[in-house]
Amino acid sequence: MTLAFHRRASTSTSGSLVRDGVHRDTSIEDPIAGTTFSQRIVRAASSALAKGHSRRSFLSKTALVGSALAIGPVDFILRPGTAYGYVCGSCGDGWTAFCCTINGGSNSCPSGSFIAGWWKADNAAYCCGAARYIIDCNASCPTSCSCRCSGASCDGRRTCCNQFRYGQCHQEISCYGPVVCRIATCTPPWQYTSACTSSSATDNATVDHGAQCLATDCGKPPPPPPPPPPPPSAIAMEYAALGGSSGLLGAVVQAETAASDHRGRYAVYRRGRIYWTSTTGAHEVHGSILRAFSDVDGIHGVLGYPTADTQSSSDRRSRYSNFENGRIYYWGAGTFPIIGAIFVKHQALGGVRGFLGYPTSAVRTSLDKRSHYSNFERGRIYERGGTVREIHGAILSRHEALGGVRGFLGYPETDVVDVGDGRGRVTRFEGGYIYYTSSTGAHEVHGALWDRYHANGGPTGYLRYPHSDVRAISDGRGKFSEFERGRIYWMPGGGAFEVHGAVLDKLFEEGDVTGHLGYPTSELRPAGTVRRQTFEHGRLTYHPATGTVTVD
Repeated sequence: MTLAFHRRASTSTSGSLVRDGVHRDTSIEDPIAGTTFSQRIVRAASSALAKGHSRRSFLSKTALVGSALAIGPVDFILRPGTAYGYVCGSCGDGWTAFCCTINGGSNSCPSGSFIAGWWKADNAAYCCGAARYIIDCNASCPTSCSCRCSGASCDGRRTCCNQFRYGQCHQEISCYGPVVCRIATCTPPWQYTSACTSSSATDNATVDHGAQCLATDCGKPPPPPPPPPPPPSAIAMEYAALGGSSGLLGAVVQAETAASDHRGRYAVYRRGRIYWTSTTGAHEVHGSILRAFSDVDGIHGVLGYPTADTQSSSDRRSRYSNFENGRIYYWGAGTFPIIGAIFVKHQALGGVRGFLGYPTSAVRTSLDKRSHYSNFERGRIYERGGTVREIHGAILSRHEALGGVRGFLGYPETDVVDVGDGRGRVTRFEGGYIYYTSSTGAHEVHGALWDRYHANGGPTGYLRYPHSDVRAISDGRGKFSEFERGRIYWMPGGGAFEVHGAVLDKLFEEGDVTGHLGYPTSELRPAGTVRRQTFEHGRLTYHPATGTVTVD
């Protein structure tokens, strides 16, 4: 131990020690005795210790006193009976504070940290000339501590500032934060805890670092090993996989905590959140998708917990996050959720790669409070009382032009479906139908007019597809619908009847239904070699042999 003391002293200039690059005077000459103050203290202390002891005991204690005085002579005087000395540190010296400084005097890792690595300093007076071991306590993930000064009068060094790890301890823990504090011990770390390996690193610059709460470990048995840290949570592992504080989510804002619904847990970060339940796992939500998630009440809303991290769509047009009951898309038009039954319907129709495309609105409530709906690039999905229907294209446009769900047609009762003739499509509504072909466009038929149209075969009958919506007749009495091959007329109390071909041409010649014949009162009926159709004030007879029509 005496040799260790002299080796340390030889690194200084005459009468001083070099600590952190600064020469500190320890020689203070005594002009009367011709010796240094330190030498006089050693002699006095050695004489006192020599009384009543063997020569071997006397030499050992003299060496211990010398080591203590070399480090901190004033402290040795003020703390008799201990070989105590230290070099105080400031927040600007770049080193991390000791654990006992920030952990209530306990020389152990504080809560929220774990033993992550170690190094040694040789010839330490604290350890009676043996090696001194400095063990780093790094913050656990997710990290809630922030860089600051310890504020101690002596050991005012930094805490939670140095993002560094030697890594010989708890190598199974991959996620770690900055160094919270340092344990100082004379016990080799692999004996202190089985979580450390004996792979050595040395930094003698720390041999004299100390704090008022540290004391020598000379002659003391090694302390019991600290309990192992709890395994990292699923949220902590997800955060680490995303790069920790330097990754996607940034620094911790709120440490992991239980959600108020008692189903899961969550943690808040600078740029997002991680949510966890036992059934969904831990997944992140960030950016505009997180804002849209919050707009629909987050985990307390219809969407529930995320079931996957944010990912890119296969068409490269969007990013999206999946949830228990829906999905949120972020793309060129904005960020929009698709929720519940509407989401299921959208997926069944091919999702964003189907004919509806991407959402263009959030889920909305209709003004009549009877439904919810979502708009898409090429259509809309309504959910009402558990029934979910889509309308799109020209049929949607015509429905909207007629007042939408607040108009006389009301809500769709079917999706847009093929008629089956290879030409057209149709949607049934509460108050009627809209038919569409590329040549006729989209037009509605409703009421008694549709009843007659349907009875006569609808779009696969003689009339084919409507050419117009139902129109009022100028006399204010009735209405009609025009089709590819004829018309259907209706008047109150008289019913609806089809007129087509040469008979319709003749009716036009006679002034249509506002002329002297009036409205039809029957269908065109066969009668022998001729066909007749009656009107309010007369009859038209069709002669197939000649193709002529006569007025009776």
